[in-house]
Amino acid sequence: MANNLKNRVFRFYLKNFFPPEFSAAQSIAEQKKVFTKLISELSTTEIGRDLQLREVKSYQDFERIPVTQYSFYEPYIEKIKAGKSKVMTTGEVKYFGKTAGTTSGKSKLIPITSYIIDNMHVRGTFFSLSRLHYLDDGIDILTHKNFALPGGVYETLSPSGIVVADISAIMLRNVPLAFRTIYVPGVKLITHPSWDYKLNKIAEEVSRADIGTISGIPTWHLAVLAKIRDEIHFSKLTGLWKNLRIFFHGGVSFEPYRKQFNDLFGRDDVIFYEVYNATEGFFGIQANMQGGDLLLLTDNGVFYEFVPFSQYGSENAKPIPLAEVKAEVAYVLLVTTHNGLLRYVIGDVITFTSTDPFKFRITGRTQEYINAFGEDLLLSNVEQALMKTNAKFDCAIKEYTVAPLYINIESKGRMQFLIEFIKAPENMEQYATELDSQLQNENSNYKQKRNHDLALSSLEVIVAKEGLFYEWMASRGKMGGQHKIPRLVNGRGVMEEMLGLNT
Repeated sequence: MANNLKNRVFRFYLKNFFPPEFSAAQSIAEQKKVFTKLISELSTTEIGRDLQLREVKSYQDFERIPVTQYSFYEPYIEKIKAGKSKVMTTGEVKYFGKTAGTTSGKSKLIPITSYIIDNMHVRGTFFSLSRLHYLDDGIDILTHKNFALPGGVYETLSPSGIVVADISAIMLRNVPLAFRTIYVPGVKLITHPSWDYKLNKIAEEVSRADIGTISGIPTWHLAVLAKIRDEIHFSKLTGLWKNLRIFFHGGVSFEPYRKQFNDLFGRDDVIFYEVYNATEGFFGIQANMQGGDLLLLTDNGVFYEFVPFSQYGSENAKPIPLAEVKAEVAYVLLVTTHNGLLRYVIGDVITFTSTDPFKFRITGRTQEYINAFGEDLLLSNVEQALMKTNAKFDCAIKEYTVAPLYINIESKGRMQFLIEFIKAPENMEQYATELDSQLQNENSNYKQKRNHDLALSSLEVIVAKEGLFYEWMASRGKMGGQHKIPRLVNGRGVMEEMLGLNT
């Protein structure tokens, strides 16, 4: 009875304070308010004075501010490290959120204040819970434990005293008091910087808990679940945790992992729910139970702009506000936020599937695409081709990376897929042929280059040994947390490193 009352009160709170539905008109109006508030706030900071934000009275004025990359902020970050205040934010910087550095390998530090935690990240979490309860009024996240698998807390900088951590660890450290008891394992253990240490300790602690939800990046949950299965020998997760029903995931596309988790859960009513929570802000929540589309959060302390991906990097590239976006066009996402980021390229490419409400999909990365032969291959093209091919051959993938093999005088170029299978196809040659065909269906430029083997020969599939991708990540000191395996690499470096380990 007490739990039922608690859940009813929680649902009422979510519905009234974090409305789960968004119209286009409402979203555009919210963006105008967010823009005005951000310009007013950031104009009092050092970066705001340098960019003369006090002179910005309209969006047209704002357009004179340059589109920025992380290098623009590095001198300001150094001042914050030294203890200087009001450099990029009006509030005290308590944390630096450490980004994953997926493709470049170099992590970035993003200023995080208490206001940012509460009004961007925690607020985004409540919007996601409100939407989930709206989609299924039988949801119960308060009665059972949440097995969260965040990143780490790494160091405290001197003399500023600022803590460097992954945003997921920062959020867990700042969970509202009323919800702290539902999280397992303990905060100190789960935010430990060493992945190996956590892996050995977590399995024992969570296997005894009454888990109802799990949350984190799919890659690392699979590693922990494999460790638990080695020790306890369960068949299905519901045999271990009978009340487990929900997996909150983000950080990487879920599609390569969906079949594995469906098989692992062992129940028909499992909910896989995606959130788009980056170090720079909480941007989107899953629109429906089927997955795929995300709703853009427009009242969450972020002002969005968009550059058509086809123009990105050219002199003609012109950011546009939300009111001007069109469906089925790939855009590079720019954000202006309370972190002091202005017209900042976060690196994601998104495509709107609807403009009322504003629903979208993450279709790639600005640095994670392949254009070695004029094919403009995006992550979404590869994922769809793999998903359809795997379904046809009844096989499952654990991890993969794709890179071009360049044209030389002796041979044509081709795409190389390095794949670690959970269940491999019986005929790899037929699998590769079908994958090549599906990739042509997904990308007309690739199909054109493949026409009569004019510029490209059929793609190559290389089978990775078990554990190869984790071995490569470990060699780079990037295990656990928000670290991600690069999927598409427009060069040979990563692929050659992995092939060197694949012996």
